[in-house]
Amino acid sequence: MLLKEGKIGDVKLKNRIIMLPTVTNLSNEGFVSEREVEYYKRRSKGVSLVIVGASYVNKLGKFFINQIGIDDDDKIQGLRRLSEVIHQNGAQAAIQLAMHNPKYKPSDFTKQQIQGFVQDFVSGAIRAKKAGFDAVELHFAHGWFVNQFLSPDTNKRTDEYGGNFEGRTKFALDILREVKKTIPEMTVICRINGSDFTDRGFTIEESVRFAKLLEYHGADALDISSGVSSTSEYHISPMGIGDKPLIGIVKRIKENVTIPVIAIDKLGSVYDWEKVLEDGIADFIGIARGFIGDPDLAEKLIKGHEEDIRYCIHCNQACIAYIQKGLSVSCMINPEVGREKEFEVKTDKPLNIAVIGGGPAGMSAAKYLAKKGHNVTLFEKENKLGGQLNVAKVPPHKQEIGKVIEYLENDLKKYNVKVHLNKKISLQEIKEMPYDKIVIATGSKPAKINLDADINPYMAIEVLEGNIPKGRDIAIIGGGLTGLETAEYLAEKGKKVTVLEMKEEVGEGIYPMVKKLILNRLKELKVDIITNALIKEISGGKLMYTSKDTYKVVKVEDVVLAVGNLPDTEFEELKNENRYYFIGDCKTVASAVEAIRDGAELSLII
Repeated sequence: MLLKEGKIGDVKLKNRIIMLPTVTNLSNEGFVSEREVEYYKRRSKGVSLVIVGASYVNKLGKFFINQIGIDDDDKIQGLRRLSEVIHQNGAQAAIQLAMHNPKYKPSDFTKQQIQGFVQDFVSGAIRAKKAGFDAVELHFAHGWFVNQFLSPDTNKRTDEYGGNFEGRTKFALDILREVKKTIPEMTVICRINGSDFTDRGFTIEESVRFAKLLEYHGADALDISSGVSSTSEYHISPMGIGDKPLIGIVKRIKENVTIPVIAIDKLGSVYDWEKVLEDGIADFIGIARGFIGDPDLAEKLIKGHEEDIRYCIHCNQACIAYIQKGLSVSCMINPEVGREKEFEVKTDKPLNIAVIGGGPAGMSAAKYLAKKGHNVTLFEKENKLGGQLNVAKVPPHKQEIGKVIEYLENDLKKYNVKVHLNKKISLQEIKEMPYDKIVIATGSKPAKINLDADINPYMAIEVLEGNIPKGRDIAIIGGGLTGLETAEYLAEKGKKVTVLEMKEEVGEGIYPMVKKLILNRLKELKVDIITNALIKEISGGKLMYTSKDTYKVVKVEDVVLAVGNLPDTEFEELKNENRYYFIGDCKTVASAVEAIRDGAELSLII
């Protein structure tokens, strides 16, 4: 059924796979950039419909720094380039019309201003038509501007645009009615929340009523999402959320309308997608992050190569997190995102290159250097590739990280990289190697701290490798991501865990959604978290510490250190020689995203 033809409004679709809208931050002051054209060109092969992400209909509704705009006629020419490149690849083209500005709430505007916003959406739809798009999607979800009117939690108006259900839905219905009235031939999709997943927000019961109204007033399809900014785990679900979290909500809405329904969010594998369609839960499968990670996803399916699909691992570290920081979209498993042209270059002078270290940076460097045309040999001291990714996949809810190792290993085979495992290379051996260039990717080592202790502490990395402390009462020193994940890992094994962090908060630098979920799980596991903790002494089964000048004691049988990592400095003396390149954690300790990108970018200069 995935490859069966379908239809939304008057738009015929060659299959049931839709590329959903995502903000990319690839635009230039709202104008379509060359990078954005290449991004959509790369991803529109094979899919039936591409929905270009969140274009702001007015300046007030622009939220992201390099978000695409549809607020002015001078942007039509660039937008036409997008629709043309999508059409050239055999897909239909749609664009999402949106407003988002969390500085304001519904009660901040007059009726005349709201009516002006309605016209802004209409004007955006007219520009979309002029730019050659086949459909528009009206963004009524995710706590964005229109969704704030729908929710009783955020809409406190007492006039006809607030209060009861009819009042709260008026703004959205006005937009839909005016767009359909002004451009009756334009196919219109509405993205809605099945539920806000907040205490007083829009519920599934109200959403079903809303869906019926949208159908009555001319919507051609419904794109079913959920969650607002504080509950965004329900529309960009991370690893900690199981597959198909919204499928029950999608089913409820599908049972109450006759127009097509699009299912979205962490939908599992192609076999799960097929079953969603076969069971009549939805009419189309919507994929967003999956196309960031694997732009060839649909083509692989069509060609019968579904085993080669690289499924998103839902880490959210370089798509959502980067966009929210104002950076352009990226991806742990695909550092080429938004830079497709840069990585197409082949070398005309193949070199013999050695890569020392088979962690994420080393594997990525080997892949991309070989893809460019160099002859690459990789040396890894352990009996398997992956480095610290092998540890990162161990904590609860982190198994998807293991896919990154699989993907990179497959690439090394694809590009004929020669791999030598169980091969520890010494400094002298490196100096004597007969290679044109040598890449050092030896990673990092756990940092240690001086403890006044009568027991030897474990390192978090060795605990996650399987060396479980024997005692029941465990103190983990360090409340970063590794410390919290190790705490969850041990608590699930029945240990009584206390996390001690010297800073005011645990989880520094963790993406907020991930931090919220892991802290909730630790609370359920009854893990104690102590902040502002300065360790004084560990002796006689007690850990003594001060917190805000108060002296306190925790019962401990074993201690685990999770205080970060430091670069491996074994080959430090080679840093100033032209033949050697240092990448990944041995250069600067960072995340797997940065390590993989660092390895990939090396191919751009060698």
